[in-house]
Amino acid sequence: MTETHVVVVRHGQAESNVPPLWTSAHEGYPLTELGHEQARAAGESLVARGAVAVYGSRIQRAQQTAAAIAAALDLEPLTLAGVEEIDVGVHEGGHNDEVGPIAVEVFGRWWRHGDLDHGFEGGESGRSIATRMRAALDEVATAHAGATSVVVSHGGAMAVGLTELCPELTPAFVSEHFLPNVGVVELVLSDDGWHCLSWDGLDPA
Repeated sequence: MTETHVVVVRHGQAESNVPPLWTSAHEGYPLTELGHEQARAAGESLVARGAVAVYGSRIQRAQQTAAAIAAALDLEPLTLAGVEEIDVGVHEGGHNDEVGPIAVEVFGRWWRHGDLDHGFEGGESGRSIATRMRAALDEVATAHAGATSVVVSHGGAMAVGLTELCPELTPAFVSEHFLPNVGVVELVLSDDGWHCLSWDGLDPA
């Protein structure tokens, strides 16, 4: 099997990051001026990768980031369902001061106890996140087998979905190295499944 590479990028800084809000709403919370600059710089840094496609989640901040990256790569941005941010249910739009402690408990059940059927009240389960992220990345890999593609996603969804996808990524490692805006994760799909080659410049192996 020819190796297929997918570079997963967290979106640039958005209005929802300043102050930090928990949101998966498709509209609203666009990139800040800094976020646009970060997205353009991310695109320039990826030129040498020879990517054949750039995808963004259906959420505005990811769409804007994908558009900037695609422009740098002389490609048209595409939309990919399944790589959206975590649906936090009744906590949608809530400030991190209030939602953060709840998130610690939810992620604790996911990562310390392996209870992926648990989730935020009214939101989705960890298993749902992992399942949709895998399906979306499998779709990209199938469409561009043997090539390199770029996918713009979100910090929480990447933390949960990629930890379940790649054996090299452990909850301890990912929680210690939570991705910054435009943080880059390099994935490869080979004969024995998905693997993480780099987590924002760090070797997770």
